Amino acid sequence: MIRRAPSTWLRGVQPVSASDIPHVREGAEIPRELQDEEVREIVEGFGEATRRAIQAGFYGVEIYGENTYLIKQFFSPHSNRRNDYWGGTLEKRMNFPLVVVQSVKSDIEKHADKPFILVYRISPEEIEEPGITLDDTLSLLMKLKNQGLDYIHVSLGNVAQTSPRDKESNTPTINIINKKIGDEIPIIGVGSVTTPDDALHAMEDLNLPLVAIGRGLIVEPDWIQKVKTGKEDTIRTEIHLEDRKDLSLPDAMWEYVQSRPGWLPIVK
Repeated sequence: MIRRAPSTWLRGVQPVSASDIPHVREGAEIPRELQDEEVREIVEGFGEATRRAIQAGFYGVEIYGENTYLIKQFFSPHSNRRNDYWGGTLEKRMNFPLVVVQSVKSDIEKHADKPFILVYRISPEEIEEPGITLDDTLSLLMKLKNQGLDYIHVSLGNVAQTSPRDKESNTPTINIINKKIGDEIPIIGVGSVTTPDDALHAMEDLNLPLVAIGRGLIVEPDWIQKVKTGKEDTIRTEIHLEDRKDLSLPDAMWEYVQSRPGWLPIVK
């Protein structure tokens, strides 16, 4: 759930959030604050979704605690202005993400008869004021590392970027996180990893054990195979209009890509 989703996307239903604070984007609607009972139902829903994933044969789930989605909305002092169990202090703003993790973990223990991967994905900072600081995130990560997760997935626009809040910092944010908890739980880095050299930089120079590729795999679905077979120089790094058929992008995906200039490197 994104609080910035307009009601027109939701068939006329008002968007919901931790509090009735609109997104900073111009024209954003005011969301409805979720009631305690609704929050607890949503927590149970995360567990139910995990059960379905297990029964469907998936190998694991990633809890999406980033990019202004609902979990991050509860953790953020900008979108969460509550004064109950779910907000009011940093410790209380951690309750929703931590309870979601426990809900998911509980259903894994109940329903998985073989190892099932559990990952938490997080965006370290917000530029809004008040907003999530890196210190806030480090406090949450110190708790998350003890929750039985397999990995922490750190979501950044660029895997090597520095803090958008601390302009004087020259240290990549992911290095700060890795130094804090990397000896206790593996870190996945992501962000602008397009070529094999980008991935090597993340693993060797940033000392990351794992690197994720997202948009790069949309542009080049055979990315992994081409690296394995020594065909790195044939990896597609931008989409030409004539590539659409080869990529088999569904109409809805193509429309979305075209509506988000710069989201993918499209050459017309």
